Amino acid sequence: MYSVRTWWTERRRQSRLPIRFHPLFFVLALCAVGFGLWQEIVVLFLLVLLHELGHAAVANHLGYEVEEVSLLPFGGVAKLSYGRMGPAPRHEALIAIAGPLVNLLLVAAAMGMSAAGLWGTPFTHTVIRLNLWIAIFNMLPAMPLDGGRILRAARSRTIGYEQATREAYRMAIVISLALLCLGGVALWAGFPHVGLLILGVFLFISAWTGRRDISMDTVRFLDAKRQAAGARPEVIRSIAAPADTTVRDVVKQFSPDRYHLVYVLDEQGGVRSILEEEELLDAVFEGRWLETLEAWLD
Repeated sequence: MYSVRTWWTERRRQSRLPIRFHPLFFVLALCAVGFGLWQEIVVLFLLVLLHELGHAAVANHLGYEVEEVSLLPFGGVAKLSYGRMGPAPRHEALIAIAGPLVNLLLVAAAMGMSAAGLWGTPFTHTVIRLNLWIAIFNMLPAMPLDGGRILRAARSRTIGYEQATREAYRMAIVISLALLCLGGVALWAGFPHVGLLILGVFLFISAWTGRRDISMDTVRFLDAKRQAAGARPEVIRSIAAPADTTVRDVVKQFSPDRYHLVYVLDEQGGVRSILEEEELLDAVFEGRWLETLEAWLD
């Protein structure tokens, strides 16, 4: 019997939101304290936490369970109960934009508090500057930042989930190298900017390690797509592939919010068979990942 005690235990379990710190957050904190900027690091912690809670609130509103929040130097990661986002691009974009939007609202709130005479000018400037830094950095079109997730959501419907993910990680590596170059030039010019260097290192490491997990990320996406099959109407997307193409190479082109029909072509380019999305997804999770489309020809 579902008792009141069981209900209360379940509610407490769902309400707990574990918060973890990325090692680079501690590096930035030590640097800030070393330069006598302990007040700024405390404000930064609170702003990053509110940024990430914005992600979590929208995710919960859309029906996703948030397992934990990891705080990074200028943002964070809200880990959902089923791996990474992907099956619903609109949801991924809404969750991603929620964090920077919180920071922009905090900028407006800081200006209001200052206008009302409740906050001093130096503190107001600190809050505004840090919020703008967090919002701008997170909106860069680079995975795993919020802007990178928005880029993937926008591109995945047309070029496929995996290719869109690779594109967002390539952008992250380019942007991270640009940040490191800017930080290096600033250091050489006698105006060291530790934040730029830390952000560049963080983004490069995150992108480099994230690229290694793309295949697993694609499998999670395909599994989520298979579980959500038939849940809502979808636009049909057609793919034409030679008969010697592997299942892996076809499903890597699958997009979210699309239902796929695969036209199997013979050597002359004629259509030999038409495969439905479910057939190929079943083949993936039956271990027939490297099987060619010839297996479906009569």
